Amino acid sequence: MLKLMKYEFRKQAFSKFIILALVGLIELLFFFGVVADRENVIVTSMMFLFFFTFGAMFFLAFESILTFSNDLKQKCSYMLFLTPNTSYSIVGAKVLSAGIQIILAGIAFFAVIAIDGAILIAKYDAIEQVKKLLLEIVNDMFNMNIKFSDIVSVVALMITSWISTITIAFFSITLSTTFLADKKFKGFVSFIIFLGLNVIYNKITSLAIGDVSEYLSGLDIYFMWQSIITVCFIIVTYLGTAWMLEKKVSV
Repeated sequence: MLKLMKYEFRKQAFSKFIILALVGLIELLFFFGVVADRENVIVTSMMFLFFFTFGAMFFLAFESILTFSNDLKQKCSYMLFLTPNTSYSIVGAKVLSAGIQIILAGIAFFAVIAIDGAILIAKYDAIEQVKKLLLEIVNDMFNMNIKFSDIVSVVALMITSWISTITIAFFSITLSTTFLADKKFKGFVSFIIFLGLNVIYNKITSLAIGDVSEYLSGLDIYFMWQSIITVCFIIVTYLGTAWMLEKKVSV
């Protein structure tokens, strides 16, 4: 599986270099603003970084889905399924590589934002006061004290949610190339299935653990249970995808 994961990383390496280069340009703009004491430049660069972070995370997930789709449609990529590897190993490698990329990208963006924030706090004392004021406002508005465990549980849920989106998309795409292979508008139908599975996931989560308002005194518990349900959904959609490829895809 490690060789398969290495193959996945290589296929998607170019886009990572582009993302890295764009982050570098944004950081150059930020440091120029800091050195030149240009607050408008600093604000602009931080806004760019904020929106680019969400855009890049979305792109990483979309690229993994697009790569999987191409592997099932293009002859040169389809040869992957002729290698002496089970479909479970191939899909598992794709899911793990996608998850690792999302986690590493999240850590990298968080580190960049944290470093930039530390630089601004060191340079401008007022920013530290604004940060404290914002935290006080949040705590007063929601009448809760944000704990470290809350932050960790939210991050865990974000990661598992991204991976779940990818595996649900894998399942839907595989369904369109197996059971729906001879059907018209199979792409549209698989997209509807993708949306339907997300609705089912949300319904199951709501029925199993209730509403978030019931956990205001322990948000970390709510997010932990939601992460567990999400992991279960990841496993089910992964196994379903691998099974369809193993049994229904003709090579």
